[in-house]
Amino acid sequence: MRVHAFAILLASAALSLPAFAARPSFDCGQATHEAEQMICKDAELARLDRELTHLYAQVMDDIPVRDQKELKAEQRGWVKGRNDCWKSSDQRGCIADAYRDRIDELEDR
Repeated sequence: MRVHAFAILLASAALSLPAFAARPSFDCGQATHEAEQMICKDAELARLDRELTHLYAQVMDDIPVRDQKELKAEQRGWVKGRNDCWKSSDQRGCIADAYRDRIDELEDR
């Protein structure tokens, strides 16, 4: 009986891994935009979101306070652009490309 309970627990943990892997930096329960909902369902997009969020925080910490307002405005503009991917025939590809491009931009700072 004890082995059976352990096997069920192990199987439950394994099944929950994909859900954890698809966890972006934001609360999916609050996701209202189509792009955000897609990110919540896609492990790679969620990973890119976490990577960008981490990098953005690092850049914010490393730049002077006087430049932070400009970076915040750029990021808001980037989010708007990412959200415009609903217009693309390849929404997922558009979102992934937007993340990769923004990550490259922030890495170059």
